[in-house]
Amino acid sequence: MDDANRAMCYALRHPGPGQKPLPYTDIRKVVRKKNGRHPSIPAMSMCVAQYKAFKHKKGRKPGSLKTTKQEDKQIMKAFHKMRPPGHGVFAWQIKTAMPKKLAKKVSNKTIIRRVGDKGYHYERKSRKTDLGLQTTAKRMIFFRKHAGKNEKAWVKSTQAVGDLKEFTWHPEQLQPQFKRLRAPATYMTKAEKKLPAFQRPKKWFPKTDWEKVRKQKVLGLTASNGKHLNVLVPTPFTGELWADIIKKKVGPWLKKTFPTKKSYHIILDGEKLLHCPAARAAMVAAKITVERPWPNNSPDLNPQENV
Repeated sequence: MDDANRAMCYALRHPGPGQKPLPYTDIRKVVRKKNGRHPSIPAMSMCVAQYKAFKHKKGRKPGSLKTTKQEDKQIMKAFHKMRPPGHGVFAWQIKTAMPKKLAKKVSNKTIIRRVGDKGYHYERKSRKTDLGLQTTAKRMIFFRKHAGKNEKAWVKSTQAVGDLKEFTWHPEQLQPQFKRLRAPATYMTKAEKKLPAFQRPKKWFPKTDWEKVRKQKVLGLTASNGKHLNVLVPTPFTGELWADIIKKKVGPWLKKTFPTKKSYHIILDGEKLLHCPAARAAMVAAKITVERPWPNNSPDLNPQENV
């Protein structure tokens, strides 16, 4: 049936005050389907229910928005306030910066839609780009060299793995900002995704704030039998200081850890300072050899990264 006949069915079944509803058998005589035939009683009952639901439907008209253009501007103003470039932010956080009246009116989904209308979508920040063919080739040389080694072979051939780790302490007033900046994802446009601020930079604060941050490097060595050596690294760290650590700390520790061995093979990543001339001389004196050549940008190959 068309809309006019649906409306007629509903009007006859729901007349005004003081009037009795007309039985479906009587309505059937005056109502017709599009093909000219009289509808069945179940069909008329369904049409009356559908028309009632349509007539009493609540909410906004199709195509209308919950917010006005002025309110949309307030939402975007709150968004830009809470999400400077690179900061991680959620819809509920944007809501806290909005006027109270508007915040009560809109839901988190509405905020996400309005922000999305302007091209801002929640995405993961960019990671480091592909390392390229040259580094891939160097990694393949390393893999082929050690392809036949299993866990026992590595334990037998390598006495220890080591790496430098920098621990950072952030003052209490900088910790919230640090968490926002290092968030792995946030709302951003396609153009913003390419900007440095959205690629998790190493330095998170201006120089004046950065001076309040404290750092301490630690040299960590893990032996194949599970023993550890941790050494606080002085600042500034030089090749001569590293050579002195090899002579006074690393060499004696390896001798104590492996008393039956006369020479030692260790893994260190490709950081230049760890392989400077002074360090190489100290390692020769301590009968230490280092796994070389080490592929560039390959910290994942060093087991010490997981310790």
